[in-house]
Amino acid sequence: MNLARRALRTPRPLLVGRRAYASPAPRKPTPPVPKAAPPNKDKKEAPVYNFNTSLTFDAVADPEVAKYRRVTATELANFREPPTKVRMLVRDFIDDSLYNPHYGYFSKNVSIFTPPDGKGYDFRSFRDQNEFQERVAERYESEYGAESGLGRQVWHTPTELFKPHYARALTAAMVNAYKLNHYPHDFVIYEVGAGNGTFMIDALTFLKEEYPDIFARTKYRIVEISGALAKIQRSRAVAAGFDNVEVINQDVFKWQGGSTEPCYVVACEVFDNFSHDMIRYDMGTLEPMQASVAIDSRGDFSVYYEPLHDPLLRRVLAYRRLLPPSPSTQPPLSKPLLASSTLRKVYSQIPFAPNLSPPEFVPTKAVAFLERLRDQLPNHRLLVADFDTLPDAVAGRNGPVVQTRYGGTMVPCETFLVKQGYFDIFFPTDFELLRDTYSLIMNSPSRRATDGSGKGRGKLSNDFFTGVRGFRRRAINVYSQGEFVMKYGGREAIKATTTRDGMSVMLSMYHNTKVLF
Repeated sequence: MNLARRALRTPRPLLVGRRAYASPAPRKPTPPVPKAAPPNKDKKEAPVYNFNTSLTFDAVADPEVAKYRRVTATELANFREPPTKVRMLVRDFIDDSLYNPHYGYFSKNVSIFTPPDGKGYDFRSFRDQNEFQERVAERYESEYGAESGLGRQVWHTPTELFKPHYARALTAAMVNAYKLNHYPHDFVIYEVGAGNGTFMIDALTFLKEEYPDIFARTKYRIVEISGALAKIQRSRAVAAGFDNVEVINQDVFKWQGGSTEPCYVVACEVFDNFSHDMIRYDMGTLEPMQASVAIDSRGDFSVYYEPLHDPLLRRVLAYRRLLPPSPSTQPPLSKPLLASSTLRKVYSQIPFAPNLSPPEFVPTKAVAFLERLRDQLPNHRLLVADFDTLPDAVAGRNGPVVQTRYGGTMVPCETFLVKQGYFDIFFPTDFELLRDTYSLIMNSPSRRATDGSGKGRGKLSNDFFTGVRGFRRRAINVYSQGEFVMKYGGREAIKATTTRDGMSVMLSMYHNTKVLF
């Protein structure tokens, strides 16, 4: 049984089609028929659209889609029902599906798995990892299995499963850096997306018990988009007697606070739900084409491609061009195709061969988040823990996992074009690319903070490398979860999570997670 994050996985059901869950009632999909575009008398070249009803890129625009209003997730936040006859970037479609306050997934369908005892599991009581996972599954069924409704599911996180030891190991890493660099100044921690507050409780309890002098200097601030979770976090802090906790119930992309004081920013399983854009490359020119989603009058979805013009997406790709060539920074094609334009031309002329590359999901909101940290908290130290690989993912580089729970069974899908609000959509993180991009951003001058919508400059300025003073001397490392826990949690954390067969479950589980610090 794999506890790789949110749900106890079950065998894959029948494949879910492209338009599945696109409408309230199932019906046979009817792909739109491309129509010839009217003659364009304007000398200015018109955008090129493609509904992607086949694997090829059709240069003929569909005039109906061109008439649809282009919207963003920010504009859709006021909608109480999913929109129709609109078009938007893929990241806005995913953002709206997850975070819309009225019908978004996180506004209604999520519970967080917690151990039966507030102190966490006694791992010495389990024979081995299999017995531990069986007990977790039993609690899952007894506590959450009876919850019905399409879309409702339960997260499984290392913070909850291995409490309090996981949070203590991460906090110990921050304490180590704080003692070396900032003591006796205030120890300021920002946590983004704190769930039900378990990491906060475990971290502050650890500081109070092991480092009372540092605890007296600690200020813990949570930036939480969910009003329901923010209420839980406040009540748990009060119940634990922690008066040094501030819960800021705002979207981190709209948060106007910040400080120049040294601080630590914690993001545990946050990056995986940052929405991504999708691009495909022209096989002839290797020019990137941005993907957008069109929603017709029936609520059905289609994808079309157009030349790259979104400022945020252009900026993300500009960062990549400053990095050494690697599989993460180049188009998702084989080396021979990348090296030879002639070979690409021959390939594209093969019958039924696509003239666009396979899709790539680009972490634009993650980059916008890093830029915002650069502007709002320039003297921060970032700690990120998340998944670097995921099973059952949608096809494409860095493709997401799209899943829902129906009748007690987890249903993974093969497309992100699913009914808004009923599916969790989460992405793996390329930690090495994240580290390198983060270094570039922190070595850039501060720019006006954006809300992640992509508005603003789409290219890098001439003084790009002026940077945050002293950041170049800072080491940014990527660890596997096991490496990180062993380095900072020490023998005590390993021993506390060891079953009777001598195996530490905190080391043996979640092999698909990494930590950046």
